[in-house]
Amino acid sequence: MNAILFPGQGVQTVGMMDSLFGSSKRAKDLFVKASEVIDVDLVELVSVDSKNLIDLTEYSQPIILASSIALAEHHTDKANFNFCAGLSLGEYSALVYSECLDFLDAIKLVHIRGQLMQNSVAPDEAKMLVIMGMNHDDINSLINELSLDGCKVDLSTDTADGMGVLAGKTENIEKCKTLLESKELRRVKTQYVNMSVPSHCYLLKDAQEKLAIELEKIELTEPSIPIISNFTALPTSNIDEIKNNLINQLCETVRWRETLDFLSEKDVRSITDSGPGKTIIGMARKFKEIEKLALVDS
Repeated sequence: MNAILFPGQGVQTVGMMDSLFGSSKRAKDLFVKASEVIDVDLVELVSVDSKNLIDLTEYSQPIILASSIALAEHHTDKANFNFCAGLSLGEYSALVYSECLDFLDAIKLVHIRGQLMQNSVAPDEAKMLVIMGMNHDDINSLINELSLDGCKVDLSTDTADGMGVLAGKTENIEKCKTLLESKELRRVKTQYVNMSVPSHCYLLKDAQEKLAIELEKIELTEPSIPIISNFTALPTSNIDEIKNNLINQLCETVRWRETLDFLSEKDVRSITDSGPGKTIIGMARKFKEIEKLALVDS
């Protein structure tokens, strides 16, 4: 059993597609077509980025999706995979790869998704915090402890054993970081996430409602490979479920730890990380029995 996994935001870097653009006309054509759909020169952004826009969510989302699909098409054969999944934005890449969602529809959709997210909060109003060295139950206890003091934060991503990402208003996330530091917990480290907007939290409720309207305009077909949902951590090929999962995903926890556990339980013995770098592989390092392949070395 084999699975192909797609990364979310944060993997984008200027120049990351230079090598593939040089060897694959198809890869560059995908970027050109995507650029025409959203009226933004994505080739320039990913190659030069003279205006420093690559990290803005509305641009990074289509760039990462286009990169992931270009890499997967160039290096893999769909017939080799039994499961498909993607982290956050990567779920859209997984849907494209599995022939459930048209590539250009996906580009348009994630561009709008990025704009909706970008417009949901003012600059510096919200933050995200990675917590390393703390298990899932302890992170939830921390969230509950903060809530007793009127400090609301959400578990944005249940990333892996010993790692999670919190999201919320800046003052609340900073309180969370201060509280953790005051506890002087051995092996627990924190780090702010370099993203222009928060993800998978209550602050995106308005964006979620608008995204649901946009999703109704898009036609999906039954995927050729079962998609493991971020919202349920279970596979589905049902179109209505896939749409509902994408809507819920925007404000709910990404259940990535459980997704990896599911793959292991299903005796998946190989995972392919279809994205720049080795982000997905790093999250799966505890699964020694699973072979891990990165399509592009970081």
